[in-house]
Amino acid sequence: MKSPRRLVAATSIFIAIFTASTLPLITSMQSAHAGESQVITEFAADDFGLWSQSSIYGQDHMGFSEQPKWKQLWCTGWDDPTCSNYDNLFADLILPPCKSDADRSCVAGVEASGADKSLKPLTFYQESVSQKIAPYTFNTGTTGIQTKIPGGGGLSVWKSSELDASGNAKTYGVHVLLRYIASCPANRQPGACSIFLSDFKGSVYPISLESGNCKEFTVEGKVCANSTNFKGDERIALSLRLDKNLTGWIFGRMQNADFAVEPLDATNNKIRIEGDVTLVPELQASVPKSQIASNPVLENYLKDFFTNGPFPGNGSLDYQDNDTPYGNGRSVTYPGFLAANTTKLLSINFDKFKLFTAFEKNLKAYTPPASNNGRNIMRLTNSVFWNFGASTYIGNNACSADKSALQGLVVTNAPIYDKGPPTFADGSLNYQVAGIHTNVDGTLFKGRYTYILKSTTARCYYGFSNAPIEAKVDIISADSTNQVATTLVSEKNGFIKLQADNFTFSSPTIRVKLMQPAAVVATVPEAPAKVTDTPAKVTAPKVVKTITCVKGKVSKKVTSTNPACPVGFKKK
Repeated sequence: MKSPRRLVAATSIFIAIFTASTLPLITSMQSAHAGESQVITEFAADDFGLWSQSSIYGQDHMGFSEQPKWKQLWCTGWDDPTCSNYDNLFADLILPPCKSDADRSCVAGVEASGADKSLKPLTFYQESVSQKIAPYTFNTGTTGIQTKIPGGGGLSVWKSSELDASGNAKTYGVHVLLRYIASCPANRQPGACSIFLSDFKGSVYPISLESGNCKEFTVEGKVCANSTNFKGDERIALSLRLDKNLTGWIFGRMQNADFAVEPLDATNNKIRIEGDVTLVPELQASVPKSQIASNPVLENYLKDFFTNGPFPGNGSLDYQDNDTPYGNGRSVTYPGFLAANTTKLLSINFDKFKLFTAFEKNLKAYTPPASNNGRNIMRLTNSVFWNFGASTYIGNNACSADKSALQGLVVTNAPIYDKGPPTFADGSLNYQVAGIHTNVDGTLFKGRYTYILKSTTARCYYGFSNAPIEAKVDIISADSTNQVATTLVSEKNGFIKLQADNFTFSSPTIRVKLMQPAAVVATVPEAPAKVTDTPAKVTAPKVVKTITCVKGKVSKKVTSTNPACPVGFKKK
């Protein structure tokens, strides 16, 4: 089980970071053992979060290590005196739309497919009426470096030139959020405070504008913006202007994606993300505790968790008993867990693949309920999404860990997937996904996967030259058999795109093998003999003659083609 960052987990006291959605024709899962205590876990497809306003919040530990004794902080801005003393601050800043060419850290444009299936630019309409956060320069102590923090706006509404069935312009909500995490220990020594951009996430989704029924957020004139559903065949593109310090990998829910990064100026990039919307099943398992012993895989997992796991007994927010609010009711031993009322394991803080394996026999599609606590919105949808998130690579491969730029994008429709780049092992890039075998109607659920990475990063893995790269994409099932899938490999604009479609579950691994043919050294053929129409001139052989020359009693023989006697000699 992966240990989550406790600093981030503590914030879930205030804001749930899972948003809700539903599958078509699915109702909320009801246990056949409603009177019994259960163990429950859920895999919501849209766990990227949808904040209704920009916020700064955190904790002042007040010198205590026990979480219940901490002072909880809500700040109207960075200079709010209420938050002058803190140990941790979290700034969730929604990107506003770009209003001019000079604007930075903003949404530069949105496109959506029209009736002819081609992308068409949308027009910015309004921002939500909500709390805004002014830009700020963060000083890391009296002598530390300065970090410029962008301002936070509200969700934005964008309109299409096309009309819906009611004759109104099609409208879309856009939510792109940067999260900064600041730490400042009680001693406040120079340079002790720090801040970093931890990640960013975003989504585009259809909305309706109406009056008198505000489920999610409002714009000027008290007009309500409420979610509606994608039909399932739309394509969306989003362009952003962002600081170059945003590095790492983008992951998310879309398909047949395209991704581009280009410099905007010395400190900012323009990022464009494009892709088809995709249906992602959402899963829940509810098992009566009296039946756990009949499932050895689940029983061993739970025994290990409550006996050896790092979470029980340390104030963890990763699970809860008795359906109580966060912060109450947590069993700390396996017998205590069995004796407690219903226990819920919050999958977002677990190793999802291990959790999936433990509950696999009991997982079914379900409908997460919608909610809005004034700060975090859980949308009710048909589980068709277009969203993404980004995280910093925490592995040990130098090629993936390059922090100088965004490295690439990984998207899939699998309910469970690795949030990060594929791992490089044994000469292959490997990526694991998981999900149930069948759709609600009993048909096979077909997986889709797109992986786009910088060409230089791919060549770094293998030590390749700049020559073209070939790739082989295999889908390896959990039983090690090789599936047949539709694959696509292409390279353009400095990125390599690898795509695999129509593979099946429950827990396949997508394996990509990159290859570069050996360089071929060209040889220059010998020039052929020159052929002419003129006959070659034939030279007659020369005749050699020998003569005898005398001088007194001395004689010599001279041989030549034209022999002659030396001076003083006469020819005999």
